[in-house]
Amino acid sequence: MDQQALDLGGQNTSSPQFRVLHGVHETFARQLETGLSAFLQTEIPVSLREMTGITAGDYRDSLQSPDCLIGLKIHPRPESMVLRFESPTIITLLELLLGGKGGESLAEGRELTEIEWSLLEEIVRVVARALGEAWRTFLNVEFEVESLGSDPARLPCADPMRTMLRIAFELQLNGQTGSFEICVPQAFFEAVAPAADAAGTAAFEPPPADVQRNLKLLENAVVELEVSLRGPKLAFQELVNMRPGQVLIFDYPLGQPVSASANGAVDLTGHIVSSGRKRAFQVAGLP
Repeated sequence: MDQQALDLGGQNTSSPQFRVLHGVHETFARQLETGLSAFLQTEIPVSLREMTGITAGDYRDSLQSPDCLIGLKIHPRPESMVLRFESPTIITLLELLLGGKGGESLAEGRELTEIEWSLLEEIVRVVARALGEAWRTFLNVEFEVESLGSDPARLPCADPMRTMLRIAFELQLNGQTGSFEICVPQAFFEAVAPAADAAGTAAFEPPPADVQRNLKLLENAVVELEVSLRGPKLAFQELVNMRPGQVLIFDYPLGQPVSASANGAVDLTGHIVSSGRKRAFQVAGLP
């Protein structure tokens, strides 16, 4: 199998393009760690392992059943990507989702049941949310699930020679190392990444002096902080029939992290705590 380091426009791993891609996906790993840990109510460290280039044909040949393969359409771009979980990793995550504590080792790999495939979509939403936030550096994107399965032969591969970017991550699950990866057409990043200038310095990397000056100018800016509880959905008829004095139950555990946003853009996670006779928001995770 021919696998090589990422090559964007003939650049090497020290190029501005590569460094930006590496930084963006390290940010994704941190955001996913926060999102997964809150969603599954257990600490799940996530880290970027490697980025490599590979052809679409070689990538499909490298896949093994019964790993979980999710095809995702990237809107508004024409490209699609693959999200792949190793079977033992996803089964352990599903056990945590169902309230289990997870064993001392990862679960054995096997085919998922129909119910487990349905539950897997909940985890995919968490991954897609974190990836969309990280990719805002390039473009505001939305993901649509195109396929779910374990058979690599069923993945579309119109051009086996198309260059893909394979980005692998590790998760720590009760002291055991699990893994997952995304495989994205390299053309997606070439189309949306800012170009470097003639001197070889990326236009999106301003000089440090400019960064410090801008931060100084923003010191006294007012930021609106909003903390929210994401409770259950309410039928419109129930909303119409509400009366003063009725109580809405959010079914939200006291120990579960809550989310906050700064100016509706920067997402934070934390907990509601007491501060004297008032309630306060204690920050637990930064983007």
